[in-house]
Amino acid sequence: MKQLLCFLIFAYFIFTNHIMLSQDDVSEDTLKGLVKKFVFGSPFKQYEYFNLRTKKFPSISLFTGLNQPLHPDISSNLKFNTQNFASIHIGSSNIKTKELKDGRKINFLKREALFVGNYSSKWIVKDNQNINATMWRFGVNFSDNGYGYKLGEKNYLFFTHGNSLIWSKFDVDNSQKVSISDSSILGRFSEQFRFGNSFQSGISLVLLRSVSFDFRFERSVVYPAHKFWYWLGSYTIEGISLLLLDEFIREINYSSPYAAPIVNVILKSALSYGIYELRKDRMNWPFKTESPLFHDNFKIGITFMF
Repeated sequence: MKQLLCFLIFAYFIFTNHIMLSQDDVSEDTLKGLVKKFVFGSPFKQYEYFNLRTKKFPSISLFTGLNQPLHPDISSNLKFNTQNFASIHIGSSNIKTKELKDGRKINFLKREALFVGNYSSKWIVKDNQNINATMWRFGVNFSDNGYGYKLGEKNYLFFTHGNSLIWSKFDVDNSQKVSISDSSILGRFSEQFRFGNSFQSGISLVLLRSVSFDFRFERSVVYPAHKFWYWLGSYTIEGISLLLLDEFIREINYSSPYAAPIVNVILKSALSYGIYELRKDRMNWPFKTESPLFHDNFKIGITFMF
């Protein structure tokens, strides 16, 4: 089963990285002063762009923020204290500029990274009547991307949406305040690293193509047990929905490229938020499964692009 999961993840990376034709890897210097046409082939239609410019940077991101855990089956008189956290992301940032026939330009940011982070309610003032917890988390962010606006020669403002696969271990620090039934629920998330997934949306301000200031909202679900086929079915529904939305947004890019960055992040964020709301009571919605552990966090960060 684990081998099948690894294969599906690998196949996803191959699909997303090669859906663009090979011309996408042509450097900016090669294209300078030339007029070249490039064709993007989606599952539904082909799109023509001109003078494609792309630049890929190795990157390191540092994030910090506030995280709020939630489990719908925990006793109503108990809440989780808010956690502070810090995380590091190591991967790549790819900035592309595509030109339409009429000269209008489309700017696109794509990021992929491996990350690890530590979360703790000990770092901030808290209400000790509630649940204190610490968490270690690691994972892969494989589709943090979006459209944006060019501000000057090498500066950009991007509006992004992304998804991640995560593994986390969640430990309650003041377990004496937790009932036996609640302790049984939360204990499943501390026995070992548990699998989950997340989405995030936000803004990235890129300066001089060397540093980026990032603001994100992230919602994640952690599963008490990984039921692969239920998860695959639920995740496929989300993936197909985002794929269809991508097709609609490409049409907006062609007709109104200046509106596309805002429309893209609003529609994708609304879709993901709605799907994750449905997973509060059924972790693998629409299939009848258990309730997951939820995390909502707001974070700020800085990315160095080399």
